[in-house]
Amino acid sequence: MQRRSSPRLANVERLRLVAMYEIVAFHVSEHRLPVVAGLGLPVFLLLNNVFNTTLAARMGTRAFLNTKVSRLLLPWVIWNVIYLGLLLAERWRHGEELTQGFSFMMVLGGTYEHLWFVPFALLGAVLLAGAQGLTSAASNGWACAGALVVAAATTCVSGWLLAPGTIGWPWLQWLFALPAVPFGFGLGRAVLASDPRVRSRVALVAALAALVCLGVGLASGLGSIWGWPAPEEVVRRYAVALALVGLGFVWPGTADRMSVRLTPLLFGVYLSHPLVVRVYQATHLPEPPLALFALAIFCVSALLVAALQRTPLRFLV
Repeated sequence: MQRRSSPRLANVERLRLVAMYEIVAFHVSEHRLPVVAGLGLPVFLLLNNVFNTTLAARMGTRAFLNTKVSRLLLPWVIWNVIYLGLLLAERWRHGEELTQGFSFMMVLGGTYEHLWFVPFALLGAVLLAGAQGLTSAASNGWACAGALVVAAATTCVSGWLLAPGTIGWPWLQWLFALPAVPFGFGLGRAVLASDPRVRSRVALVAALAALVCLGVGLASGLGSIWGWPAPEEVVRRYAVALALVGLGFVWPGTADRMSVRLTPLLFGVYLSHPLVVRVYQATHLPEPPLALFALAIFCVSALLVAALQRTPLRFLV
C-alpha cells in the first residue's frame, strides 16, 4: 500500500496487532483467549493476502515475487536452523534421541511448529501473483465475485476435511489457511477498485462473504444426520474474521504512534516469539495468567525484533 493510505487503515493495522497477540497467546499455552478466541490466525492470513494482492497489482508479477522470495526464503532457512539447534540442545540436555520427530514434512512445516506459515505464505504469494496476472484484464468487480465464490467453496471443503480431527501438522495448518488466499484476493481486488467509496465496498463484500460462509456452514450441519463431518469451526472463524476485516476498512480510524511502531515488527514477532517462550521456560519461573504472559512474550519479542532491525541481521525479521 502507498504511504499516504496508511492513516486510512489504522484500524486494519490494529486488527493485525490483536490477531498477532492472539496467535502468540495460543502458542504460549495452546488455549484460546476469551472474546477473540480463534480469530487471530484467519484475520492475520486474510489481511496478509489482501495486501499481497494490492502489492502484486502495483509492482507487477516478477517484481512482487522477487520481493517475496527475498523477504521470506532466507529468513525461513535461518530460523529453521536456529530452532533446530534449540531442539537438539534440549534433547541432548535431557538425554533424548536427537533424531526423534524429524521427517521430510519439515520441508512444508519447518523445524518448529509455527514455521509452517512461511512456506505457505510463499505459496500464497505465487498463487496470488498468478491469479492477478490471469485476471488483470477482468474488472475488479467480477474478479472479486469469482474469488469469493472459490473462497467460500474452499472454506467448506477445508472444514469438512478437518472436521474429523484426523489430519495433523503441517497439513492441518495448510488446509486451514488455504481459504485465506482466494478470500484475500477477492478483497484485495475490491480495494483496487477505482470507486471512491472503496472501503464501504470492501466492507459489504466481506459481510456478504461472511453471511454466505455462515449459511453454508449451518446448512452443512444438517449433514451430521447422515454422519457427515460438518465444517462449522473453520466456517465460523473465517466468517467472523471476514466481518472484522470489513469493519476495519469501513471504519478506518486514526493512526496512533504505538500501532505505527509495532505493525512493522509483526513478522519478526511471529518468527521469534517461541524462542522467547523457550528461554523463559528454561528459567523455571512460574507462568503468569495467560493474557499477561502472552502480552509479556509479545512485548519482549517486539523489543528483540526492534533491536535486530538496527543490526545487519535485520533481514531475519
